[in-house]
Formats: sequence, C-alpha cells, structure tokens
Amino acid sequence: MSAAQEFARLRARLDDWAPEMIALQRELTARPALAPQNGGDGEWDKADFLAEALDRFGFPACESFPSPDPEAKHGERPNLLVTVPGRAERTLWIVTHLDVVPPGDPGLWDHDPWTVHEQDGRLVGRGVEDNQQGVTSAAFAARTLLAEGVEPACAMGLLFCADEETGCAHGLAHVLREAGGRFRPQDLVIVPDAGTADGTQIEVAEKSVLWLRCEVTGRQAHASTPAAGRNAMRAGAHLVARLDELYDRFGAADPLFDPPASTFEPTKRDANVPNVNTIPGSDRFYVDCRILPDIAVDDVLAAARELADEVAADHDVRIDVATELRADAAPATPQDAPVVERLRAAVAAVHGATARARGVGGGTFAALLRRAGIPAAVWATQEMTAHRPNESCRVQDMVRDAQVFAHVALAG
Repeated sequence: MSAAQEFARLRARLDDWAPEMIALQRELTARPALAPQNGGDGEWDKADFLAEALDRFGFPACESFPSPDPEAKHGERPNLLVTVPGRAERTLWIVTHLDVVPPGDPGLWDHDPWTVHEQDGRLVGRGVEDNQQGVTSAAFAARTLLAEGVEPACAMGLLFCADEETGCAHGLAHVLREAGGRFRPQDLVIVPDAGTADGTQIEVAEKSVLWLRCEVTGRQAHASTPAAGRNAMRAGAHLVARLDELYDRFGAADPLFDPPASTFEPTKRDANVPNVNTIPGSDRFYVDCRILPDIAVDDVLAAARELADEVAADHDVRIDVATELRADAAPATPQDAPVVERLRAAVAAVHGATARARGVGGGTFAALLRRAGIPAAVWATQEMTAHRPNESCRVQDMVRDAQVFAHVALAG
C-alpha cells in the first residue's frame, strides 16, 4: 500500500474519531491541573487518567519522569512519555503540557469552566485549547497508527509535561535533565502550543523576554502640601513615558517576526496609597519587553536604567530598575529544517494551504529544546483563545491537527 493510501485510511479513521476526541477532552477538562502557585495541587489526577486512557487505546506502557514537589498531590509533578515504534532511527516528538491556568472571574464564563460545553462546532472550557487540543490530537494521531496497523516511517513519541504555565522547572526542564538523551538533533519535534486559525504559521523563533520592575522611592506627604513630599507616582508616570524611547533606540525590524520590531510595554502597576488625599512615597510598575534576538538584552536593560536615572534626577527621587524575569532568545530553528519541511507538506495535504516559518514575541517551551540543540517547531491550528474566559477549540481543528501529525509520522 502506498503512503498516500495509508494516509487516506488514517485520515478517515480520525474523522470518525471526532466524538471520541470530544469525550477525551471532557474527561481532561473535568480534572483541573493547576500548579500549586495557582492554587491547585498539580497535574496528578489528569496524568493518571491520561495514562489509563492510553492503555485502553492500546499504547505501550507510559514511562514516568516525576519531579518532586512537596506542595503537589503525592509530592510529585508527573511527566509521561510513550513511544510508538517506527521504521527509522528518527523520532517524531509531539511535546504538550497537562497544566492549565486558573479560570479567573467565573462571572465572565457562560458555563462552568471545568465542564466542556459544545457550541457551534467548538468545545468551550478551561484548557480545551491550551493545551488539551494538542494532547488530544497527538494521542489520537498515534492511536490511529496502532489501530490501522500502520508502521510509520519514524517512531512517534508523545511527551506530556507538567508545569508549562509556571516556568517548566517541574516539566520539560526536568525531563531534559533526566532523559535529555532521548531527544536528538535529527529528531522531528513539534510543540502544538500556538498557531493561527488557518494553520499556516510554523513558529521557528522567539524573541527574548525581559520583564522590568521599576520601583520609585520619594517622600509621602499630605496632598494639600505637595512641596513637603516627593511624588513617586508622578515620577513613575514620567518614567513610563520616557521608556517609550526604547522603541526608537532599538527600532530594528525583522520580517520573520510578527510584530516585526521589539516591543516595550508598561503593564502591571502595584497599589500605592489607599486614600486619595495622600501623595505616594513609593510607586512600583512593570514593563514587558519582547526583544529581537539580534539585540542584546543587556543593552536594553542599560538603556532603561539610564532613562530611570535621568527621571530620578529630574524629580529628586530614587528609582531602582530590576529584572523580574529574563529569558534570552534561543537559537532559531532553521527555516529549512526537516521538521519545518515535513509540516509544510502536511499542512498542504490536510489544509490545502501553504505554511510559512515565522517568529513570535510570545514564549513557549520550544525554547528549552532549541537551547539543547533540538530544532523544534511550534505549530497548531488555533484561534488563540488561551487564558481567556470561554476558552475554546474548534473540533475540526483538533481532528485536522491529528491528521497533520499522522502525515508527518508517515513521511518520517
């Protein structure tokens, strides 16, 4: 049987399995997997259910790489790995995560976020897109190989990680420490954790991420006697405005990325005084910087501190600029890497569209793989509703993603 005929069989089976994919999503959503930092007890219940489901589907036994966490259920954060054999040495890895973010204000949801609601061909619930769409599509892509008795050109490995939403220390970073040798540069690695609604974006590069914490210290006073104080909030507001100069200083553009330039956006501001008639003596705010890989993060940090020093002198206050978070850009996956080429071919076969390599400002744990010398691609068909109220995924996207993964496995 030709590869085209084998793929036609797999594609038809996956179309038929849409109701079973929905059923798996229901069960996964009903098991909230919140990190202890987010008020939960980890991913144990979801991982335990998923391991049982994979066993029912006929998969080989899952390998487990638990990460100790005394605040989690059973003191562990689970990471599961399962492999379907193939003909070649190369492995196609689909790397997903089990944890989700909290639902936020329940009043903003139309239904219980932990119960899947079907509406207009979509599933609505916390985690259905981020990252259960990827979990489900990967599992069913591999399951159809087993059910149809098709030996793929390369082995297919599924890695289900903990702790993506709160730093990856108990998830992919732990797995790479414990079993990093399982991932090789010649392997194909797909992270289905972001994408576009038409499935034509293959993410191969990410910007550096720098979160600045700017803390202004002045002198508190009664609002009726401003000369007796030094208004930290006013100085902070001036610094917010001055930091716009970073756009001019680091104005280079790269068409690979969307948006093509670096971004420097003030975001969170902490509370200062609780009453209106007091001049605040302290002010703290944060700036989210997404920096093109060719720009040194240290240069941006130095420029921000220079601007802060100028504002501090103008307003007779002290301003400290600290790093809240820093993640320098990982090496990009080459645009002609085998995983990119295989995805292009699969997207053409399933979607009838041309996919292209792009860079993004958001971060995924593909960066961990790239730093380890593993060329990973981030790809999925998504409307990007993650973290929002009424998070959703289209059922047809879930099915088509599974078909794309199956196509890549057959091509090897």
